[in-house]
Order: sequence, then structure tokens, then C-alpha cells
Amino acid sequence: MDRALIKDFSYRLKEIAKDLSFLGHPRYPIRELNQLFPQHRTFIQELEDVSVPFPVNVDEKKRAMATFLTQLAKAELPPSLKQIFTQRIQDYHLLLSMMENFDNVFFYEHCTKLYGTSHKMGKNNAFLYFLEKVPEFCIEDTSERKLQGEEALRYLREKMTETFDPADFEVKPSTSLLSDSSAGRRTLKLNPFKAYTTGHLDIFLVHEGWVHLGTSLNGAAQVDNPWLSTWAPKTTFMQEGLAIVTELITGCMTKERWNKVVLRHLATSMAERGSSITEVYEYLRHHEMADLDAFKLTLRVFRGVPFEGGMAFTKELLYLHGMIELLYHMHFFNADLRSLWVGKISFDEHIMLLDNWKILEPQLKYFPKRLDDPEVQARLKKLQELSFSLFNHGFL
Repeated sequence: MDRALIKDFSYRLKEIAKDLSFLGHPRYPIRELNQLFPQHRTFIQELEDVSVPFPVNVDEKKRAMATFLTQLAKAELPPSLKQIFTQRIQDYHLLLSMMENFDNVFFYEHCTKLYGTSHKMGKNNAFLYFLEKVPEFCIEDTSERKLQGEEALRYLREKMTETFDPADFEVKPSTSLLSDSSAGRRTLKLNPFKAYTTGHLDIFLVHEGWVHLGTSLNGAAQVDNPWLSTWAPKTTFMQEGLAIVTELITGCMTKERWNKVVLRHLATSMAERGSSITEVYEYLRHHEMADLDAFKLTLRVFRGVPFEGGMAFTKELLYLHGMIELLYHMHFFNADLRSLWVGKISFDEHIMLLDNWKILEPQLKYFPKRLDDPEVQARLKKLQELSFSLFNHGFL
């Protein structure tokens, strides 16, 4: 296998992917938001207006992708790797189409091609039964100590150093997040104005730190397979599923947290079925979600789509869909957690890696030691068996 050729196409793929993670920095019709939610005017000021163009030259990206595919077809690479690279390019094309159709019905159509829809799941009794069983794996948050600002940031930094080299990451405050925390290639961000229990912070550590940031750092450390450090839309399915599963098996998932995960799914489903942005917001508030938290989640659901309803940004479904698919996938392919931590991968890409592990030799720089604990492994096994028994022909 020509490793130099793999590197060359990997770096070109990385260049094409650059600036395409625009959905993490969405635009909104600010004027309309101020009219609908005057009580959240302060937070709305932190958002970008929909009139601000995305910093991407679409024509240039399309030419680069066309050239990439032409040269990939002639390259002496394994067919399985060619297929992976080709699929990523096709998904990047969908992202460009979403960018060109931001805030209209075509955005939603392309979105469902990448992230699916909730329409089938509402009638799936196995899916509903699975959701009812998961609280058995959840705990009550009994932690009373609350941390805020620098104290909370310091708590996360110290916990992160138990797994990662301090030189490889940073923990920073951010006031414009649509969630309480998020992770980038080497940065974990936290809302500094909100007070969190240590239980909340442990969830952020596991979800954003161990999974999202950890797989980014491992991908960046791949010498022979740099493509594993490159984000692609379908990798989100695996990433969010892995993050939720990791919360559950480590005993971090509280009942309050699980209810919020389910509410994300229900809010997305409501929007797809015709509920407006104000109706979804009121639904979340009715379910005892704090006003600003309800507003932020509503904004996540309505990224890129009209506020009238009938459409949604369906990436929010991947927390539950990805979790169940991951459990089924691990059981069916007898896969261990370590193989999932090598970088940013989709389910199909993971299968290809398993088939070619000795040839590609992906490296693993970081892996949370706690995941090797027998009790954690036992919880994982129990969840896998539940998923496989309910979805013995596949989840999606």
C-alpha cells in the first residue's frame, strides 16, 4: 500500500473540508428573532445575522472536489479507501448545497440526506421501548457543590489532564454557545456565566472532552492516515452516539440529562411535523427547561430552516439514533471501544478499518483508562444486548 499516496489524498481532503463546518456557526434572521423572543435579546445579540455570507468560495470548492475525484479514480489505492474518500466528497457537496439554500426548504431536504428524519421512529415500538429502558442506566445527580467561571474551568482542566497531555488541549470560556459546552480540534469551551454541579461538569468531561476532543487529538496524531483527523458530516452520527453511550456506561448520565437528550429528539420531531419555533420553545419550557436553555435548544433545532415549522435541522436526532446504531454496530461486529477512538469516523469507515486494521495500522494516542473498568464494560455489554435484541435486523 502506498502510504505516501494515502497521505497526499488525506491532506487534500482536509483542505476541501476546511470551512465546511459552518453549521457550528449558523446564521439567523436576527430581526425576526428579536420580535418573537424579546426576552432573549441579550443572547440574540451574540448571533450572526442570516445576511452575513459564509466565508466559503463555493465554486472553488466544487472545482477542487471535481479534481479530487478525477485523480482519485486513477490512483492506486484500495477500492475500500477510494469508496470512503468518494463518500466524503459527496457529503461535502451536500453541505455546499445546504449552504447555498440556507433558510429555505431545500436546506432541509439536503439535511435529511445527511442526518435522516424522525418520521419513522415515532411509530417504531422497539425504539420507544428502548427509550423507556435507558433510565435504568441513569443516576440521580447527588453532587451539591456548584462551580462557575474560572473555578469550573479549572475543574475541567484538572480532570482532562488525567487523560490528556496539558500541552495538547485548552479549556476556555465562551458566551455564544448554543449548548453549555462544546469541543473543537483541541479546545473545550464552557459557558462561564452558568453554575454547574460537579456532576454536570463530569458529563461535559466525558462527552466533549473524552469523546469529541479525544478523537480529534487521536486523529491529529495519525502519521500514516491523516484523513482520520478530518471532519465529515457522517462522522457526527458515530460521534454523538459514542458520546451518549460513554455517558451511560461511565455512570455519568443523570435522569435530568437523559430527559434533555430525549427532549432534543422530541423538539426536532415536533418541528418536522409542523410546530413553529415559538411552539417548540413553549413545549420545552412546559417540560421544566430553563427559559434560556429552552431558547438555545430551539435555535439548534431551527438552524437553517424557516421558523414556521414543517422542517428541522435533523442533526439533533443523532444523539439517540447514533447511540442505538452504535450499540447494535458494536455487538454485530464484535468491536471494542478502542477502535472507535482513533479519529473522526463514520460507521462505514469503522467497518473498513476493522477489515484493514493490520494494513492501515491506525494509532491510538489517548484512551480514557476508566473505560477499561470491568463495571463499565459490563454496562456496555448490557446496553449492546438490549439494542441487538430489539433491532436484530438493524436500527436504520
